[in-house]
Amino acid sequence: MEATINYSQEEIARLEIRSFVQEGLQDVYNNKLLDFEATFDELEERYGVDE
Repeated sequence: MEATINYSQEEIARLEIRSFVQEGLQDVYNNKLLDFEATFDELEERYGVDE
């Protein structure tokens, strides 16, 4: 027999945020970060911010 766990919306959000932060910290640890300037320039180009 399997037990079911019912999480509230708040608990689900908390778990998702925690997972997101943990993945980000792992990327920092592994030096897998994107170059901020290049990424920001690409987003500006893609969405036409200068228009």
